[in-house]
Amino acid sequence: MKQMTRILVMLIMLFAAKQSVGQADYSKIVDYYNKEKNFNGAVLVATNGKIDFLSGIGISNRQSQTSMNSKTKFKIASITKAFTAVLILQLYEQGKIDLNASFGNYYPTYKGEAKDKVTIRNLLTYSSGIPNLAEKAGMKSHQIPLTIDAYIDTYCSGQLAFAPGEKSNYSNTEYIILHKIIENMSKKSYATLLQENILSPLKMDNTGMLQAKDIIVGLTESYTIDEATKAITSDEPYFIENFFGAGAMYSTVEDLLKFDTGIFSYQLLNEATTKLMIKPNENLNGAAFGVWYADGYGTFSKPFIYRTGGILGACSNWIHTMEDKKSIIIFNNTNGTNLYELSEQLYLASNGQKPSIPEITKQESAADVVHDLEKIKGTWLLDLRPSPSSEPYFKDFIIETSKGKAFSGEFYGTKFKGGYFNTDWDQLYFAFTTGDKENTYYHSGYVDGGKMVGISYCPGRKFTSHWTGTKKQ
Repeated sequence: MKQMTRILVMLIMLFAAKQSVGQADYSKIVDYYNKEKNFNGAVLVATNGKIDFLSGIGISNRQSQTSMNSKTKFKIASITKAFTAVLILQLYEQGKIDLNASFGNYYPTYKGEAKDKVTIRNLLTYSSGIPNLAEKAGMKSHQIPLTIDAYIDTYCSGQLAFAPGEKSNYSNTEYIILHKIIENMSKKSYATLLQENILSPLKMDNTGMLQAKDIIVGLTESYTIDEATKAITSDEPYFIENFFGAGAMYSTVEDLLKFDTGIFSYQLLNEATTKLMIKPNENLNGAAFGVWYADGYGTFSKPFIYRTGGILGACSNWIHTMEDKKSIIIFNNTNGTNLYELSEQLYLASNGQKPSIPEITKQESAADVVHDLEKIKGTWLLDLRPSPSSEPYFKDFIIETSKGKAFSGEFYGTKFKGGYFNTDWDQLYFAFTTGDKENTYYHSGYVDGGKMVGISYCPGRKFTSHWTGTKKQ
């Protein structure tokens, strides 16, 4: 049973590779960043909302050694701000909020100086001038559970540090205040409005607000890498709910693509408001509402919007290119990877360009590989009878080794190249394809001593054939 499972695995892998030639480059990139750059996460690349590549790699829980996969849920940190911006702009479309009005109109109990001086627009672009008092306290502001009112009174109500609109100074402060305004104006909790206005309409079933006490099936742990020692430790304990509408959400890469598509297909906001959301404020470092806009940077030479997130080891990156409509979404559970750099490499692959990463060389025993491959080189006589009682039906299978683990040969009278040996399991497995003008045939099998066992599959002709073989002397 184990042998047949492995044959089917190789056959499926071979079939999938034929269906999507570009997958190899994506996988190579992700594998490199996992092995060399501490990437343990999920990756999604899409074009115009259609997924081109989806993968999860690495360790989700280091205590139990649980593996990551593409369905793993992550704390998305400040990507939450994009959801908050959409909820505010929905209230704007409903005529409940004036972006240029002082936010005290919608939050009359606010105690700070900014109440009658700072506009909603200032809050959206981090240009309020309200000091980020929580930053000075480090993680202490998140290590005691606080209501949003208590948190704002303590950390978001200081005297203005600069004139509103003078500059953009990124912090969580403004978006925590926006969270409170959303609840004031909707008469609902932030989580309820988020569910009703965004998550349910877009069928984002694996996304929501998070509290430290919650048990979310499939939610990854996150880990902090010390820059000096490179030691990996669990994140220090904190109450994620204290990030409120600035960073308390969790999601999957597939769900975030639904949000991306919802924005750019005008499902959440009308076209005019969507353009307002992503319009850069040139005198405020390109800050838009909940995201940033860039005319181009590095590999991304054309306009794109982006949104990053990071709370200790929970790190995320989301990029949407405006002209070729590429969406690149990356979630990581360590802080040791440059996610923008990884996004650049994935973008190259998405456009058919060669990624600029070193080759990963796997150390293996050359003597063992040569011995194994030499053992099966030559001609095998295959028995293709569907059952022992059927008429004899024999064909030759000629194997010629080539460079490394690749091989070429002849099967059923048809020459082929690009075969592959897998020496990682207890027996020698192989896979290759043949074809004619109308169909492609996928073949896989293993060698057990002097016997060969295999399977052939043709999707066009809808047949599967099992066969055995012995070496010709």
